[in-house]
Amino acid sequence: GGEVPVIETLGTFALSVGAAVGMEFWARWAHRALWHASLWHMHESHHRPREGPFELNDVFAIVNAAPAISLLAYGFFHRGIVPGLCFGAGLGITLFGMAYMFVHDGLVHRRFPVGPIADVPYFRR
Repeated sequence: GGEVPVIETLGTFALSVGAAVGMEFWARWAHRALWHASLWHMHESHHRPREGPFELNDVFAIVNAAPAISLLAYGFFHRGIVPGLCFGAGLGITLFGMAYMFVHDGLVHRRFPVGPIADVPYFRR
């Protein structure tokens, strides 16, 4: 083995955290300015009873996943600081997406079972 590139590793980690936090701001803005405005015809499916496992609103998850997958792939298959930072950004977007899906779709909308955490009184409101 060789030396661990500390600066690159810290940069990747910092960008992962930054991207996850940034996604929270993006999600809040997009929900208000896009989904409940010009894209309501798609998002409306999220506010109505659903038949089947999917709704038209799920397209937004795919749209947000595409850049994350691209950044992860570029960072994984290339070497250097920029690919490392791209990987970090993709990882942050992905982790936010997973957390959002678990909390919003699992706990809030009960689209799938989330285990005993759903029984915590704080999460039942």
